[in-house]
Parts: sequence; C-alpha cells; structure tokens
Amino acid sequence: MKLNNLLVFTVLLALRILSSWAVVDAGKEKAKPGACPFIYPANYLVYEPPQCHSDWQCPKKQKCCPGLCGTKCLDPEDPSKPVKVPPKPGSCPRIQMKCAMMNPPNKCMMDSQCAGNKKCCMGYCGRVCMMPKN
Repeated sequence: MKLNNLLVFTVLLALRILSSWAVVDAGKEKAKPGACPFIYPANYLVYEPPQCHSDWQCPKKQKCCPGLCGTKCLDPEDPSKPVKVPPKPGSCPRIQMKCAMMNPPNKCMMDSQCAGNKKCCMGYCGRVCMMPKN
C-alpha cells in the first residue's frame, strides 16, 4: 500500500513540475513589441536578483531586458528606427599580426557598442573595442 502512495505522489509531483514549465515557456512565446535598449557590456561584482523573467511581468509597454546587473523592466526601442550615433574621433591602430582562425569571433560590430572613447577596431583575432590613435 505504501508503494502505491509513493508512486501517486511521484506522478503528481512530476505533473506539477511539468505544468509550471509549460506556463513559463508559454510566456516566452509572445514577447511584447519593440527591442531591448543596448547596454554597454561591463563586468560588475554586484549581484542583483532579476526584476523579471518575461515581458509580461513588466508594467505597460516595458520589456524584460538584460541590464548591467541582471534583468530589469525597461522601455523598449523601436527597431525600425535606427539610432544615429556620430562616429567616435580618432582612428583604429594598425594591427601587425592576425590570427589564423577563419571567421574569428567579434566582440563588437560598431563604435557605439564600445564604452567611453573606445572604437570598434579589427584586433589580433576579430573586432574588439580599443583606444583609438589620435
């Protein structure tokens, strides 16, 4: 008799776990319109618990987006309207050697993805943010 109770408990527990996953996945299927704003990549030692896990946990038109220290509800950007960013001053330094890797990974694609005065330049192995030469 105890084995049957254990089996019923295990089945009910499994169904509860699967149903909670289905609810989480259903929220991910339909995201709110717009795009998350670009956040400059940075390394922080502070952990902040996420404010949200899906767009539907955010008020009004806000989206659940990655922030500097975890996910937060942020106002979306319209992806059809390109943001015009003036080019950063200076030019990229000349690289003496290049790696032999085919299609090396890029850490950036344009200057606006680099913090401060850094520019997105071709580095030793792919595009990286680096200080320009004047």
